[in-house]
Amino acid sequence: EDGKLNIGCFGLSEPGNGSDAGAASVTATEDGDEWIVNGTKAWITNAHEAGAAIVFATTDKSLKHKGISAFVVPMDAPGFSLGAKEDKLGIRASSTSNLIMDNVRIPKSHLIGEPGQGFKIAMQTLDGGRIGVAGQALGIASASIDCAVKYALERHAFGKPIAEMQTIQNKISQMVVARDGARLLTWRAAQLKDNGERFTREAAMAKLAASEAATMCAHQAIQVLGGMGYVSDMPAERHYRDARITEIYEGTSEIQHLVIAGDVLKEYKQSY
Repeated sequence: EDGKLNIGCFGLSEPGNGSDAGAASVTATEDGDEWIVNGTKAWITNAHEAGAAIVFATTDKSLKHKGISAFVVPMDAPGFSLGAKEDKLGIRASSTSNLIMDNVRIPKSHLIGEPGQGFKIAMQTLDGGRIGVAGQALGIASASIDCAVKYALERHAFGKPIAEMQTIQNKISQMVVARDGARLLTWRAAQLKDNGERFTREAAMAKLAASEAATMCAHQAIQVLGGMGYVSDMPAERHYRDARITEIYEGTSEIQHLVIAGDVLKEYKQSY
């Protein structure tokens, strides 16, 4: 509105839980026409740039993950504050910090969906977000390849460009195969989502493959550059730092394996 870019943030993780998203300790309690939200969310991307947060809070502890609900919480609400910006290894252009809620009151209308639908909403959001992170990882992988190949063509050793050396060519081949394979998985997941089809397994596969490709490509780019890859004069070290988080956020690589294997096992069990 008024030409201003509106940014939100996704408040799921907490200091005491990461991969165990169903263990939300942030609570939301009904009080007349309002909800009262209490607790802390951790590792929240764009926290300092956002105007509102989607906060997942427990509304009925006895139901465990089925007692989690989702809310829109304005960042300027009384009782809402932000923690310090985390001093991160990479992805330093966006802020990451805690969301701290101390008796934050929000209208009943700020509930998303129905009470108890929060965990389902979170999982569906993560499915789509994993395609986005796969795209991000592919960008890092591609930038690493660009950096490595251009340097290999220009850098001479033993009287010739190092790009003519078989060891360097093997690295370039491994990088491109990993990147292109992950790209096809990402396109497949995106196409399924666009078509309104189920894409949970495919999104997890894309995110897993792309994030691991990004980390490998960034690592190999530094190897190709040698000492020049270790200093900030060249972008390789930044790609290396930025790549690492893609195997952690939006579900760790270990969680992706669980999602993929669980879906495969479910498919086979249904076929018996």
